[in-house]
Amino acid sequence: MAAMVTAGEYRVARIVAVWRDESGRLYVLPPCGRCREFIRQIDDANIGTAVVLGPDRSVELRDLLPYHEWPDPMG
Repeated sequence: MAAMVTAGEYRVARIVAVWRDESGRLYVLPPCGRCREFIRQIDDANIGTAVVLGPDRSVELRDLLPYHEWPDPMG
């Protein structure tokens, strides 16, 4: 993500995070909260980014950040 931003790119169409354990098994992980927020902050359109959660499953970033909009002012 940092290299992407350094290159002047901000829009993310689809993203996947992976991890491989000591025995070589590959896991697809949802991005952590900090990464989710970073993706959202670098471009407003990224709220619709497809986040891959497995071989046959993905959700939009908005589903992982359900309270992403600023609330209405009080009073």
